[in-house]
Amino acid sequence: MADHAALRHSRHALLDGIDDEGVAALQAARVLLIGAGGLGCPAALYLSASGIGRLHWFDGDKVDATNLARQTLFGPADIGQFKVAAGAAALGRTSPETEVIAEPRFIDASLLDAAIPLADVVLDCTDQWSTRQLINARCVANRKPLVSAAAIEWSGQLMCIDPRQSDQACYACVFDPQTEPVAHACGAYGVLSPLVGAMGCLQAAEAIKLIVRSRHPGSSLPSAAQTLTLVDMKTASWQQVRISRNPACPVCQSERAKAAAGRD
Repeated sequence: MADHAALRHSRHALLDGIDDEGVAALQAARVLLIGAGGLGCPAALYLSASGIGRLHWFDGDKVDATNLARQTLFGPADIGQFKVAAGAAALGRTSPETEVIAEPRFIDASLLDAAIPLADVVLDCTDQWSTRQLINARCVANRKPLVSAAAIEWSGQLMCIDPRQSDQACYACVFDPQTEPVAHACGAYGVLSPLVGAMGCLQAAEAIKLIVRSRHPGSSLPSAAQTLTLVDMKTASWQQVRISRNPACPVCQSERAKAAAGRD
């Protein structure tokens, strides 16, 4: 690494499980980040600060005054701008070594199928049920790891999915795509600003560990896969629930059946 980069990432290089090879892995990595709100802003900030080489960022929303309390890459001067454009400008000031590809549009299946294969890991930082299910389905189909998080009121959840591991649950194994929950938008119910920051940071941390493990086989970093992490900031409590693959899952079981049929 050049002297500046070596100094910038020296604290990561000292960490057990990362070291210089792990830092180099992060610098070579590509992350697909979907959503530039309360989760996407801290995730993008800490991924770029950690030296991620390329951040491919999708969101079709524009900055609104109600966003500013929790979407901390933005300020009053950014109101009316596309979030990914304003976010990319902010990251350019803090982490100019990271290439940010800002796409001011909402994702669909075709966009995902074009972008997912190019990524080392996908972060779902969205807040719509159908979008979460779509991202999970396309990550499973493309066999790419996914880190998903959500936050509402005082509560957050985190789930890591790695479709490359045949025994692991996907998002649809735990949250049935056919059973959509009652709408629970933060505009109607509110959300604690530090909660979304914490959940976005957890997503960044899991993505970093996953990239280092994938590109640096000697790493001893653990995986959060096969657990659903639940955070309650009102009571300052933290819980990890063990999850398992649903053999009747309409998403990952269907993809396994397609793969098996292709081998026959």
